[in-house]
Amino acid sequence: MLRTKASGCRYLTMADRPHYAQSWEDPRLLDSLWRQHPADHYHLIASGGDHALDLLLRGHKDLQLYDLEQAQLARVHAKMDALQKPEKERNQLFGYRTRSHGLLHDGRLERFLALFARRILPLLVPYTTREALRQSETAEAQRALWDGPWQTWRWQWVAHRYFEPKRIDEAARHPGLTASAQRTKHPIDYLRQFREVLGQHPLADNPFVEYPLFGNYGVSSIPYLEEGLTGTLHNRLTLNHQSLDDALRNAPRAVRGIHASDILEGRSHLEVEQFFERVDQACSTGSTLIFWDHRFRTQPPALWLESWKPVTNLPPDRVPFYHSVHAYTKS
Repeated sequence: MLRTKASGCRYLTMADRPHYAQSWEDPRLLDSLWRQHPADHYHLIASGGDHALDLLLRGHKDLQLYDLEQAQLARVHAKMDALQKPEKERNQLFGYRTRSHGLLHDGRLERFLALFARRILPLLVPYTTREALRQSETAEAQRALWDGPWQTWRWQWVAHRYFEPKRIDEAARHPGLTASAQRTKHPIDYLRQFREVLGQHPLADNPFVEYPLFGNYGVSSIPYLEEGLTGTLHNRLTLNHQSLDDALRNAPRAVRGIHASDILEGRSHLEVEQFFERVDQACSTGSTLIFWDHRFRTQPPALWLESWKPVTNLPPDRVPFYHSVHAYTKS
């Protein structure tokens, strides 16, 4: 049985299921941002760890991962251990290329997506239509199938109800990200966003859409598994049972790359302002910050924007869940 201990965490077993078994931020954005603006220190929300493992594969080093959820850190640690196993055993532990349980499948969000993809979708859309989407060679062909034979009346009736934002907030997302007593929660049309992303990237190049639609990876891939990320990962990736905010509060000023995921969701106006203050105090010129909006809209303080400028030349985001991504560099 896999166990881990991370910076003061109690020992955990794989029975401790995380909210997120995978990471749902596109590592291509992180890689592009940090190749343009390299840093001396990198700080990332841990989530499922896949984005960090992808960055290690691409040559990034000395990544610090932070999470207050012990189960999230345990999941990343278990993946690091599993990557040291022979290929067949490794893929079994991850549940890669299968519909079985494994390190990629048993998070709260992944179980929510898999229930729909494996149990409900086959009742709504014919097999031939589903496979045609999977085998389409262009994004244009995917969108044509989505707009045409995919739109059965059963699909339209059930999918809109299953992916209703309030239901996703309650059944799939971390509860700390879904409520704020002060800030306005905005509506979001997940099916429209799926359509937009389907029209931008072939499914073979977008695991962030294939998994929600099919519950596994058939034509897309996870690069760090396909290309054999190996080596002593525990010396290149550090797990911290600590909030990103606390880490930055105690950090001396330096060139930092900060990946804040969507942790600002649900925070009050004051808490948002305090976060940007901590980022600024811990960062010197050349540092970067990237974060995502989902149901809330986060605007950095005007004073903060006097020294932090948007980075706009990043690749398109392949993840269909978020409203927008924001990237800044300190000038």
